[in-house]
Amino acid sequence: MKIHAGNIILVGFGFMLVFMTWLVFKCTQNPSIMVATNYYEQEMKYQNTIDAKENTKLYYDGITMQKEASSIKFKLPEELGSNLQSMSMVAYNKSNDKLDRKYDLVMNEQGDYVVNTSDWVSSSYKLKLSIQSGNKEYYKEFNY
Repeated sequence: MKIHAGNIILVGFGFMLVFMTWLVFKCTQNPSIMVATNYYEQEMKYQNTIDAKENTKLYYDGITMQKEASSIKFKLPEELGSNLQSMSMVAYNKSNDKLDRKYDLVMNEQGDYVVNTSDWVSSSYKLKLSIQSGNKEYYKEFNY
């Protein structure tokens, strides 16, 4: 076999073709994970979230979250609590969408809104609190 420039180019091209085929195979093995399955629909409704965040500025420091051993406790200002129509929380897991959870919150005897976290996996969550009080919506996020 003669070593000559044409043969070296063909062997190099062959290695490049095999390498590119291997890269394409590896890329197809990684799943592409979106934040939500209906991400584009949620994006179209995001103006409502922006308006709710703007409404929350007046009560921002009054809406609090307190971590406890196996629960999370939320407190609302009296103005929001007296006209409360609904309150929900989405626990968004940043690394695994299968660990996301949604809760409708109800006030307990002490006037707090408690979520049991004993069955949660130790991970990083973003808590998205949505409040409907009076004719307005309020929205606040917490890191957990």
